[in-house]
Amino acid sequence: MSQGQSVCSLSHTPEGLVFTGTILTYRITGLVAYNLERLRVTLKANPSDMLGTFHIDTFDLYQSRSREFFAEACAKYLNVQVPLVMAELSQLIGALEAERIAMREGKKSEAPAMTEAEKNEALEVLKSKDLLKRISGDFDGIGYIGEKYNKLLGYIAAVSRLQPDPLALLILSRSGAGKTSLQEAVCKLVPVESAIQYTRMTGQALFYRDQNALKNKVLAIEEEGGMQDAMYSIKTLISSQKLTIAATRTDTKTGKFSVDEYAVYGPVVVMVSSTNPNALDDETKQRFLILTIDESPEQTQSILTAQRTKNSHRWYQTTATENCVATLHHNMQRLLKPLIVTFPDELRFSWPFSRLQMRREQAKFFSLIKAITILHQYQRKTGTIKRADGSKMEFVQATQKDVDLALDLGRVVFVRNVDDVSPTGRTLLGEIIKQVKGKYDDMKSLEPNKSLLLSEIPFTRKELREATGWSETQIRQNIEPLVELGYLGKLTGRHGSTFRYVLLDDGSCDPKICFDDKSTS
Repeated sequence: MSQGQSVCSLSHTPEGLVFTGTILTYRITGLVAYNLERLRVTLKANPSDMLGTFHIDTFDLYQSRSREFFAEACAKYLNVQVPLVMAELSQLIGALEAERIAMREGKKSEAPAMTEAEKNEALEVLKSKDLLKRISGDFDGIGYIGEKYNKLLGYIAAVSRLQPDPLALLILSRSGAGKTSLQEAVCKLVPVESAIQYTRMTGQALFYRDQNALKNKVLAIEEEGGMQDAMYSIKTLISSQKLTIAATRTDTKTGKFSVDEYAVYGPVVVMVSSTNPNALDDETKQRFLILTIDESPEQTQSILTAQRTKNSHRWYQTTATENCVATLHHNMQRLLKPLIVTFPDELRFSWPFSRLQMRREQAKFFSLIKAITILHQYQRKTGTIKRADGSKMEFVQATQKDVDLALDLGRVVFVRNVDDVSPTGRTLLGEIIKQVKGKYDDMKSLEPNKSLLLSEIPFTRKELREATGWSETQIRQNIEPLVELGYLGKLTGRHGSTFRYVLLDDGSCDPKICFDDKSTS
């Protein structure tokens, strides 16, 4: 075969993009999907018969003079002809332009095909009456112990990516409690093509994604600190399920400014974890369902026992690998269809209306019901709706069981969402009440006839640290909002003296939010 014949090809290898020409092989790095007026990359060229000999340079392939310099250098160092290198570079430009189109369209590896046996196994679980019990047990199987409600809420929230109005999760806990473990456990059971996990995002990162890159995905951010720059885009994405941006650029031919418009569409589930209950402002926090981690000594004991068991010989004999469990759930979720969920008229539930925020909370509640229904779609009534314009939509019908399950799972969560005190603040307030009442009982036993009020019994942060085992940072972070909200009073603390606090309000008079699942909405 002569050197002039065109057998060039672009391929993906473990080393990156490789373009195989007739005389040289090129390894390409630095290719980006946008900046379409440029094609600046780094090329490492070497002949197949001269191993260890190469020429490398970074330049813009759209600049003819730069291509000439590169071809002349290859002729000098690699003993090839300039016209042949120029011809290969022309073919390389076409190949890289096609690759950039694929990158902009967000092409990813497709979900692996299921065997008939895998499909039947996944369907069997989806049709099982003990589906939720199986899901909870599989979380245990991959090493996430306890947290029954959090596991199910996390899994169902991930499934809500298949509906137009998905849920968003904020996982709050003290450091070391296991918030990241919950997030990772949920993502392990989501198909790999549907999970996007980031440690940090820049402010404009989401705006320049392909328009369908986030559609029906779970976007998990490890710590809220990693999304501070992108807070506006995250907040907007949760509310409207789309992002749009108009960006200016300079036209290289005319020198004038032009405007490029980009749009990114959901639905997408946003999942964030944090140790700081005050990291997000109230407006942003109200867009999430807030989950808290069980920090009790009993849960700690269960985790420690599970850690020991997981390293035992018996564990490996009696359990499947995490990959087997994850593969099953990947297949299950791939079988779920993004159906429209409808509510029959006979569904019974009521929703409190004492606060304005309840408008947003009920919308989240409906999203939770829909996600539960989608998860159980192989056990629910389905059909086709014919709309006024003649179009047809496939739907699945929610049942009273779905509503009751949503109330059972979300009762505590929705009450927490409208609480002025953060979840960790409520926990600390409970510890303070316990300590103050203990002091009160001790003082009354010594002086039973003395008139004494709970608000007259002072305590310090040091006493709280010793009683709770919390760190100074955790105490300080949560005690100041309790002072601002009027639950505690601060007595002293100027110029380095010890801070002393008193309990002003134990929260017993706070307005109660009731969810009555027996009445009709």
